[in-house]
Amino acid sequence: MAKKIGLALGGGGARGLAHLGILRAVEGSRMPIHCISGTSMGAIIGACYAVEPDIRFVETKIRNVLTGSLFANLRIDYFKDTDKEPEKGFLPRTKALIIDGIMRIIGEAKYSYLPEKKLEQFINLLLPDIDIKKTRICFSCVATDLTNGKEKVFTSGSLRRAVLASSAIPGVFPPVEIDGIYYNDGGSVNVTPVKAAEMLGSDFIVACDVKSKVMRWEKPEKANEILNRSNYITGALLNEYNLRSAAVVIAPPVKHIHWTNFDKIDFLVQKGYESAMEKLPEIKPAFKDKNVFDKFAGIFKVGRLLKR
Repeated sequence: MAKKIGLALGGGGARGLAHLGILRAVEGSRMPIHCISGTSMGAIIGACYAVEPDIRFVETKIRNVLTGSLFANLRIDYFKDTDKEPEKGFLPRTKALIIDGIMRIIGEAKYSYLPEKKLEQFINLLLPDIDIKKTRICFSCVATDLTNGKEKVFTSGSLRRAVLASSAIPGVFPPVEIDGIYYNDGGSVNVTPVKAAEMLGSDFIVACDVKSKVMRWEKPEKANEILNRSNYITGALLNEYNLRSAAVVIAPPVKHIHWTNFDKIDFLVQKGYESAMEKLPEIKPAFKDKNVFDKFAGIFKVGRLLKR
């Protein structure tokens, strides 16, 4: 019996651009998609595709926005992780100290480094102002409910506001208020939303995991680094647990890419595509009317031979 295939597109900042390559492979394989669930960058790309399921259109739109002045003004690259640079000279060290100092000031004086309006303008360029239920492919996205300390899966209401909430990175962007509840990036509770796709009725989940890799840590230096790493390990283990519910996991080799490296879009898209193509044999048994599809493919091949 045919399966209802759902895509769970995970969060990971720039690494989420690999979802474009995954969707290219999915579309090219004629895989019928029942639903898409996304977290953070996965919510942004997933929503774009759910609204207009044409990967060429979606990729072109995202590339145009990423190379535009609005995105450049966000200065996301300012948060690039200088601690991992192999040759850490005076300038990288100075930058790290400045960022650390700025984030300390922000933590004590204001909500975030950037105002909500900046992220909102970015989302508005990509998505129409419609209800989530109006998307062409069934869609949901995950955010963290800061008010009640829970996971929130948006399945109705403003598409723009829901995706805004799902992608509001803590500290970088402020929490997003919706109906008196404050939300931020869903990566804190469910970075690869497998269960959210199940809630939409899918019984064959293809999880697209782009969460960064837990690197070996030689020596702790600062208290905040130890705290951040402890929290990160918790998130990584939670993600591993959630992925067990997926029928297939696509994990492009991009986990070493920092979440701010949007300039590596070509590399990320290509790796997403290659990884998805490698996994297609595991997904094809779930295709609707697979035997019929194969017969038609065979008839087409025979027809071409007879014409010779």
